[in-house]
Amino acid sequence: MKKILFCVTVLLTASFTTVSAENEAPAAEVVKKVSLVQKQPKSGRIIKNVPNTQGFTCYTLSNGITVLFHHDNQCTNEVTMYALSNGGTSLYTDILPANLKAVNECLSISGLGNYSETELQHALAGHSVSVIPYIGLYGEFISSSTTPKELETMFQLNHLYFTSLRTDMEAFNSWREQKRKELATKKNSSPSSLTSKELDVINYDLVMQVVAQRFSNAGDFTFVITGNINESVLIPLLEQYIASLPTNGKHEHANLHAFDSTSRTS
Repeated sequence: MKKILFCVTVLLTASFTTVSAENEAPAAEVVKKVSLVQKQPKSGRIIKNVPNTQGFTCYTLSNGITVLFHHDNQCTNEVTMYALSNGGTSLYTDILPANLKAVNECLSISGLGNYSETELQHALAGHSVSVIPYIGLYGEFISSSTTPKELETMFQLNHLYFTSLRTDMEAFNSWREQKRKELATKKNSSPSSLTSKELDVINYDLVMQVVAQRFSNAGDFTFVITGNINESVLIPLLEQYIASLPTNGKHEHANLHAFDSTSRTS
């Protein structure tokens, strides 16, 4: 299942953009370092290190998270990180489908920590970092990429998705009105689009509860990192921002029979 989720991750990242601030500043502009985490988390540690496992170094962190790292000499100016977990919306067969259809758009407009989504985009303007969370039917993931110089910003954003998701009712209401306008002008008519009736019944607080649950246990995620970076640079960031994430020791499985359920509310 993990391998399937990894493939789905690669296929879907082109379709969703949440925090992405690449190439927004003039080339001559000096981009200032940004710190998105108001209070540095208490670092964890690496308790096990198994090198050369099918081309990856496998780290086990003190909070139970597994990290796979591939040192790629050919990838000179990009580092990618995927965080993958089983579960997804398949675990919520008793929730209105309209709420589940809205989870990713509500996630994308709600901001992180002390930042609204608009403030976050402004803070990251000119920074070459992209962090994209997504909740699918059978799993959830965060797809990230950056340059070696901006690794810490990427790690901070990932940390915030697990610890500091925020709700923004004003942003939700604006988003819903925009969706209604699109429906009225028939600009958004794909089969997966929310209908006018569905927009009326979305419970934003409930949607964000689902989102928070999907990222509440980082121990259920596997992190896969690839890039031309040294372990001396990577390990302190893993210990600061990943080994400090909340975990509960539980591992979920997707509900592969979600489509067969007759208990889903209509």
